[in-house]
Amino acid sequence: MEKTLHPATYDLAQPGKAAAPALQEAPVTVETMMAPIEFHVAKQEILELLHARARGADRYDPALMRRCHPVDGTDNHGTYQGLMHGFIDNLEKAFSEGPVCLSKLHVIGNALFQMRGRDIFVESYHVAHETFELPGGTSFFHIGGRYLDTFRQVDGRWLIQHRDIVYDWSHIVPTTESFWDPGRQPRALLGRRDANDPLYRLGGSHRGQLPSTIHSPDLQDTSAMDPVQRLLDKQSIAEVLYRRARAGDRSDAELAHSCYHAGATERHGEFEGLARDFIDVVSFTRPKPGSPIKGMFHLITNILPEFEDADHAFVESYHVAWCQVTDGTDATIGGRYLDKFERRQGRWAIVHRDVIFDWSRMEPETAKYWDKYPGKPFLMGQRGASDPLYTYVSRGT
Repeated sequence: MEKTLHPATYDLAQPGKAAAPALQEAPVTVETMMAPIEFHVAKQEILELLHARARGADRYDPALMRRCHPVDGTDNHGTYQGLMHGFIDNLEKAFSEGPVCLSKLHVIGNALFQMRGRDIFVESYHVAHETFELPGGTSFFHIGGRYLDTFRQVDGRWLIQHRDIVYDWSHIVPTTESFWDPGRQPRALLGRRDANDPLYRLGGSHRGQLPSTIHSPDLQDTSAMDPVQRLLDKQSIAEVLYRRARAGDRSDAELAHSCYHAGATERHGEFEGLARDFIDVVSFTRPKPGSPIKGMFHLITNILPEFEDADHAFVESYHVAWCQVTDGTDATIGGRYLDKFERRQGRWAIVHRDVIFDWSRMEPETAKYWDKYPGKPFLMGQRGASDPLYTYVSRGT
């Protein structure tokens, strides 16, 4: 019989003291096995729970954080070992006493799943971007690590029974000038860590609310509740987000247009109007002479959709964008897209987009890795049809 290492358990009579993990039998029976589609549905629900847990931390929503863990759920957080709800209690105390946290954005990637009897074990990678006001000045924390989570079903919903946080690397530097002009950027599009964040003010979500699942009673449309169709819808929506990122990075205006329905609107910095005008007139998605952008790279993560019915969804997604500017600076921008999606004639696309700015850094351009190997045939990214991608696919797709 295979033995597996179960997470540490905690002596609740001595909060914060971890007992040694023990080897236990982990029998897999017919009752604990899942059909492939059931396992895939469970993985999608778990992934969205990870995104909701990040949202709770980033928007400072203690009620949402607590709902991601059962009351007996445990945590090994480096500075704390014990009940997860106790860790969240400590966060509330720190929030009231300081230091002030100006922004947080936990980017979730690389998730791997493994059945462990009635539980599911998940390793997920994360990069945390945090800005704090400290006595010596405002500092930016960049922390890379992994969550080692044991998920268990509680009342029909997958929750985090135990979490180990593994720290792999970190970087602390002073903050820099922002990418945007604070005097001109609409405040309605700036991220906040309270109930005034655009996520709530623009009607996309409610504080303390877990994402709906296919079992949620508020979804009355039977086609929206079909698990296979729901998985297909979520994949289609994710690919629209990915194509829109590709369009901006590769300066492909036709592809950008295909991500929106006719008449779609967008609020993006100082721009508010039709998405087609942002693409063609305001942004540099359509190539223009004298563009200040040398290179652009958008990473899309933490996609969290909420379905109103079978054909309407609100989607929050995280992005980190890296921009090389012709004035010799590199901009790094962390934020979110708040998108309203509709399915029309079988096609999911955006009908409204709000671009939220959470944090940014402006730094002098540095030497490049590839400069260390002059003459080597590196494939270099391009903003246009000469990008290596277009040896494989056509523009506009």
